[in-house]
Amino acid sequence: MDIATIGAFAVFVAIMTGTPGPGNLTFMAIGTSAGYKTALPVILASQIGSIFLNLCVAFGLGHVMAQGGPIVTVFKVASMGYMTYLAWRIVNLSIQPKGAVSLPSFWEGLLIHPLSPKTWAMSLVAFTTFFAANNLGQLESALILTLGFVAGGLISHSLWALAGQSILSVIGEGKALRVTTIAMAMLMLTVTAWSLLL
Repeated sequence: MDIATIGAFAVFVAIMTGTPGPGNLTFMAIGTSAGYKTALPVILASQIGSIFLNLCVAFGLGHVMAQGGPIVTVFKVASMGYMTYLAWRIVNLSIQPKGAVSLPSFWEGLLIHPLSPKTWAMSLVAFTTFFAANNLGQLESALILTLGFVAGGLISHSLWALAGQSILSVIGEGKALRVTTIAMAMLMLTVTAWSLLL
């Protein structure tokens, strides 16, 4: 794998992990509602989920998903269901009194990427574009794919959560926070639904 290909993969990761998707919008909403420190354990959990997803793609599950069929239908239903649950959790953080609702947990973060259609799509595209026909072994390709997306995910998710925290410091708590949080939750669901319909 030459330097140019690695560079192109790095640019792809930066763009894909940095753009809006269910994960980034979730972390921005958590940052807006409760700050970066609250978002960080969920971010770390999401990257463990990302490792699992990318290894599955590299070792063959990506081919199964690309073929369609019942497994993809089950994935779409589970994805929309889980993202709806996350949106509901995020909205509750802002509309309920502080302390009345538990903050998103590490365990909830684990499923964000395995059930995110955007994450599946970018992993499949990256693997087929940069790794499927290179001269590396399957294990080496899997490691580079996985580490690339983990690095990109940690940076981008943190930046989105910090952006959310900045919004919190500007608008404070109250009606503006509730409206902003609800808007982000709705945007997250819209992005998920759009991704699933592609």
